[in-house]
Amino acid sequence: MNDSEIEPTTGAPDCPDWLVGDAREEWNRIVPELDRLGVLTCVDNSVLIGHCATYGEIVATVKAGEPLKSALLGQMRAYACELGLTPAARAKLQSPKKGGNDDTEKFFQ
Repeated sequence: MNDSEIEPTTGAPDCPDWLVGDAREEWNRIVPELDRLGVLTCVDNSVLIGHCATYGEIVATVKAGEPLKSALLGQMRAYACELGLTPAARAKLQSPKKGGNDDTEKFFQ
């Protein structure tokens, strides 16, 4: 079994219809860029939804003039790290390998 058989299919998942408002705007802002970088797969939907929904909740809280809850900020930070949305997290991201089945590649990883 080669690596491509054990990795999820690359590409951006579809945005759910029920994700609306600021949460959908966040999806539309980050997903195209993450897809361009080649880091998204078909199984990343729940992490993307969690990030965008949390972002939407943070924006709604701020717009309402309510104090932010530290739990929301912690969730946002966790999702941002998972998706490579911070400078430190981006430094750790690995794009999918491009190229063929070079057997010597395993010796140079």
